[in-house]
Amino acid sequence: MGATWQIRTAQGGEQVWDWRAGAPPVAELLPVRRPAAGAMSRHTPVRMACMTIGSWLLLESGLEYEAGRGLDRDPTVDWIAAQPVRLQFDEGPTHIVDLLARHRDGSVVLWDVRPDERQDEEFARVADLSRQACSEVGWHYAVHGTPSTAYRLNLLWLALFRRPPKWPHHQAAQRLLNVASGPATIGDLMAIDDGDGHAIATMWHLLWTGVLRVDLDERITPATAVAVTETQVSDDA
Repeated sequence: MGATWQIRTAQGGEQVWDWRAGAPPVAELLPVRRPAAGAMSRHTPVRMACMTIGSWLLLESGLEYEAGRGLDRDPTVDWIAAQPVRLQFDEGPTHIVDLLARHRDGSVVLWDVRPDERQDEEFARVADLSRQACSEVGWHYAVHGTPSTAYRLNLLWLALFRRPPKWPHHQAAQRLLNVASGPATIGDLMAIDDGDGHAIATMWHLLWTGVLRVDLDERITPATAVAVTETQVSDDA
């Protein structure tokens, strides 16, 4: 194996994980380091309310917050962890991965978060080593770079509707899905609202959960095309 994996759990503390025993207990992983800001730090730690795990994630930067928020609304993700593992590469440095996402099909992805302009040669080397280390144990690796401005603002807006509506909304949700099952726009869905705003708020919630989908890299307007996601795993609607 090209890397040593170090994890931290409440029961076992910090430990080197032996992959011969299988994968580490993903849902029990604690951060292997606690983000902190100093006088010369380029990052400011932030806390993110995570609907997926029903708790808080302590993240190292605003870009990590955006990456975590994107994973939090992914209907295929059922667990997220921050700073989940420390990798000691046989051929190089020690590296702490930023985020972990476990998907409902059992697959696990480790994410590094880095602005596009800071993805230099050294980062590319560490990313390649991380990708290789993940591949050796049956996990996956990905990099979250700088998103488009439209994507950032769209997710910021949709996050306001991450919680299911308090009122009975299943009938409104079904009406929205019926309209969106054919060629439809955001304006078409907003038009079915009875004037109390319930259907519109439900629409935004369904977009957050991924039951409905739009192109998040484009500004959302009444003319934006909307569709029903083919595979729905969210029970909120």
